[in-house]
Amino acid sequence: MRITSLAPTNDDVDARRATITELSETWGKITDITELLTKADAIANSLGGNGEPYEHLGMEVQEVLQKSASAYLYAERPLDVGVCAGMAAMSIMEGEPGSGGWQIADVYSNALWSALAFQPALGEDKREKLRREVLDRSRERSRASADRARDRSLVPDMGDLAITVTAETLKTTNTFKKATSATIDALRRNAVLDREELDFLWWIQLNRSRLVQKPFGGMAEPARLVASGIEAATHLRRLPANLHFDLVLRSVDDDAELDLKTLIEGIGDDKALLAMSFNSTRAAVYPSVFPLLHVLATGDVAVLGAQVKRKASVWAGRALLEAGLMRMCDNGALRL
Repeated sequence: MRITSLAPTNDDVDARRATITELSETWGKITDITELLTKADAIANSLGGNGEPYEHLGMEVQEVLQKSASAYLYAERPLDVGVCAGMAAMSIMEGEPGSGGWQIADVYSNALWSALAFQPALGEDKREKLRREVLDRSRERSRASADRARDRSLVPDMGDLAITVTAETLKTTNTFKKATSATIDALRRNAVLDREELDFLWWIQLNRSRLVQKPFGGMAEPARLVASGIEAATHLRRLPANLHFDLVLRSVDDDAELDLKTLIEGIGDDKALLAMSFNSTRAAVYPSVFPLLHVLATGDVAVLGAQVKRKASVWAGRALLEAGLMRMCDNGALRL
């Protein structure tokens, strides 16, 4: 509350707490991927920049907050929107990750990680502390979920099979499906994860880009690393884990610093081929969540944070993060 007021009252604090609770409950029930990305985009925007939220988010927070503080207007106190939205997102990301790797909290955590990590740091210490807290939590939650999603399942023994024959009709029934389903499901899950691992490692050994049709070794380092990050995501069936980032960065050498415009110029004509590997329409709509993919798809470098110089290794990690999230948004957790 001291982000927005020098002397907050108990009523001020209680009203915001009630708002945060209601927002987190409502947002935690959203299942449509487009709506989830829109919400994450709005939350990130309210935490960064000048703190002016999108109108739809401001009105939503205002409506909920007025239940406890009837005089509140977001236009007069816009920073309250970012405080409530950021803490609601933190609440959603508090739970332990599941084994499926694609929960509602995973969409928020990966989208917020991507958006907040690309924003320039704020000059206001209190707001920057909140923004950084949400960023750190979203990154930690994303990494923990990706690792948890790749834990192999313990394969249980098959259950007892019972066969019943009705004397009157001689009709036979059995419990085969019930007796075997848990065992088969565990084997299928493990097989999917094994297949992902093998596909990824074969691609690493190939050391050639199928997207741009050339050896990685013959490409300039920034372009090679970005292409490697985007292509790596095409072999994943879950969100990228720490190991995948490490493997994408295995060939880092000079690790030059570049802004987004210089990076795209270095990629040159290959950007069109890279853009064919992901959902360009979605990338165009959400430039804050997918800033790198957005520029590859549209050529528009006028996104917040584009002028910040980042190392080539950071761009590579971002390429994998964005492309991995995009793939999951399109396909969900692949099970075959």
